[in-house]
Amino acid sequence: MNGKKLLYLLLAVAMLVSLAACNGAKPAEETTVSNPPVSGNESEPQSGGEEQPAEEPRDTMVYATATFGQKFSPFFATTAYDMEVVDLVCTTGLLPYDRGGAMILDGMNGTTRTYNGTDYPYEGMANCEIVQNDDGSVDYNMTMRDDIVFSDGKPADIDDVIFGIYVCMDPTYDGNSTLYALPITGVEEYRSGMDSRGNAIFADGENGYTENDKYTEDQYNEFWAYYNDQAGADFAQEIVDYCISNGYNSADDSVAACAANWGYELEEGATAKDFWDAIVAAYDTVEEAEEVETAGSTRLQLTVANLGEAYQTGVETGESAPNIAGIIRTGDYTMTVHMDSYDATAIYEMAFGVNPLHYYGDEALYDYANNSFGFKKGDLSGVKAKTTVPLGVGPYTFEGYANGVVTLKANPNYYKGKPAIEYLQMKEAVDSDYVPGTITGTFDFSTPSINDATLKAIKDANSNDELTGDVLTTYLIDYRGYGYLGINADLVNINNEPASDASKALRKGFMTLFAVYRDTVINSYYGDRASVIQYPISNTSWAAPQPADEGYRQAYSLDVDGNQIYDPSMSAEQRYAAAREAAIGYFKAAGFTYDEEAGKFTDASATYEIMIPGSGEQDHPAYGVAIAASEVLEELGIKLQVNDVVTSTWNNAIEGNTAMMWAAAWQASLDPDMTQVYRSDNAHGKGTNSNHYSVDDADLDALIDAGRASADTEERKSIYRDAMDIIMDWGCELPLYQRKNCYVASSIRVDNETMPKEMTPFHNWYSEIEALEVK
Repeated sequence: MNGKKLLYLLLAVAMLVSLAACNGAKPAEETTVSNPPVSGNESEPQSGGEEQPAEEPRDTMVYATATFGQKFSPFFATTAYDMEVVDLVCTTGLLPYDRGGAMILDGMNGTTRTYNGTDYPYEGMANCEIVQNDDGSVDYNMTMRDDIVFSDGKPADIDDVIFGIYVCMDPTYDGNSTLYALPITGVEEYRSGMDSRGNAIFADGENGYTENDKYTEDQYNEFWAYYNDQAGADFAQEIVDYCISNGYNSADDSVAACAANWGYELEEGATAKDFWDAIVAAYDTVEEAEEVETAGSTRLQLTVANLGEAYQTGVETGESAPNIAGIIRTGDYTMTVHMDSYDATAIYEMAFGVNPLHYYGDEALYDYANNSFGFKKGDLSGVKAKTTVPLGVGPYTFEGYANGVVTLKANPNYYKGKPAIEYLQMKEAVDSDYVPGTITGTFDFSTPSINDATLKAIKDANSNDELTGDVLTTYLIDYRGYGYLGINADLVNINNEPASDASKALRKGFMTLFAVYRDTVINSYYGDRASVIQYPISNTSWAAPQPADEGYRQAYSLDVDGNQIYDPSMSAEQRYAAAREAAIGYFKAAGFTYDEEAGKFTDASATYEIMIPGSGEQDHPAYGVAIAASEVLEELGIKLQVNDVVTSTWNNAIEGNTAMMWAAAWQASLDPDMTQVYRSDNAHGKGTNSNHYSVDDADLDALIDAGRASADTEERKSIYRDAMDIIMDWGCELPLYQRKNCYVASSIRVDNETMPKEMTPFHNWYSEIEALEVK
């Protein structure tokens, strides 16, 4: 796997984890339960012979999951699997998501949101009022319910929230929350003047010890010895662990097999140190190697983490403020977060966890009025000591982790009501065992990787040969991203005028032909694993147009005069013919001369190129689309060269803005802000060089800026709909497909009527777990 590609993936995953990190029993020495409940998956009573006693009602659901990192902390969880435990024990935060990923700001007393034309109820622990002030600053006024109780019976209030915020804002905090990056008034002043002892040593450099009051000479020498001799091997080992936990290795779980996934050939028996040496040898500098070939942590982070508490504790490096001026307690259940400027993405950080001060902190050290927030600033050792045993306000309590199984028990104090399923066992397994285990009864529920073999196994298990039947029930959930075809307007235009009507018509001629073949090709390539989408945004986003919306239509389904190209009665062949005629109209509008008798254009002399990253094996969902369109274009006298290239060639062409047309996929962010991808100051190699379409449109820029400046979700949705219309009018992007993830439940042992309806990445199988039942 390419290191940069992994980095992008990890950044997306880290964002999700960070959003939950500061979101939101007596400490146990052991993390196991003395008498764990049975799984409830015993064999059915045998027929015949003696009469079997009545089967006891099942009170346990077994969920198959991957290997835990055992950091079950709302502050320090690092894997998605650990975060699931945190979500179930600590909850996802004061403000929940709706099915489209928008924050619910008025859920304290219950509210409804429409999704795909259906109204759904939601309930949260707080309300949030956003006030944009005349000076450009903004206030987030939070009001929390006064009846929230922790699972140990102690009441929760706003001080528990403020405590958690200060943990994540601490100068030595090394978890995944990025709350400190927001423009909250006073954050920089509070975090300045202190750093962890390890970071302070690193900042002072490896130039020899100089006496100071931050660290000793022994600590200095120990730090640099570890950093230079061991941290590189730790860095490589983290990559190895990542490959193993995600099942990437095709051979075995050796270092050499893992290194092969990163493109490195190592000898059998190679060590993590050998892997690190190979990585360093491939780059001009060690720093470049570390930046690109990452599995999440830097050598500095690994050194500080592995050397222990002494190097993680804060030391003073200068002056700092005693508090964060923008975190304002206004009552026992209310607070205000004051930011110097508005940031549309900030609301996703405002979910805030309700993390028990009395458990993770020290109540004797909490005195808001005197700038004490539940722990000594710079010392998070008490918080970290509870990393393996979480406690919170979630639907379940943590009973223990033993033998690869996390056992959770229904929380009678949960604010939505005690869950119907008494025990939830989260059992470690490998992905290939998820479906077979759900069939045999080892598991009741699983989330397998979706591929043809998985879908076949599901269908084979059901007597009706469908994905849902008498043995298994399958839920296909849209993946948070989408595939597309792109065109660079700077390279595909008429007379070097990318924004002209003729240039737009040229590109829309290509897009009209690409678009008509999507249904056939995508269905053939993916089957049930993906669906065709119509707008340049992931279907999972709250801003995505829905089929029930007024004016919703298929991508590139209007001809040059604005008339519908297709009607519902058309067969596939008729649609192909209609698209061909519509494309001819667009190419005429682009200025090409069409010979009616010959049935082709006589002056389309340029050769256009589309790059498909199929590594020369034609293995890409866009390949068939491009080939089908190229054959029609050739009949029309227009040359489209389809190049099936290796990933590095494709990536270099896109990043270098030399790709005329290409196929790729976006990883969708939580917020639909379009600045990075479509704003003109990121085009033509400028800014972040991420607008590879070279769309340069003042009206689009204005809409993007308006969307980013608004705190009104409905207003922003309307703005982004108008922006997408402009993007499509430029003819620079064709949405191709939305891939699917899947959940698989036992039809025999799970009451699937109680599963949440229309699940999404933001409203998943345990979003309504209090109502979920087993049979």
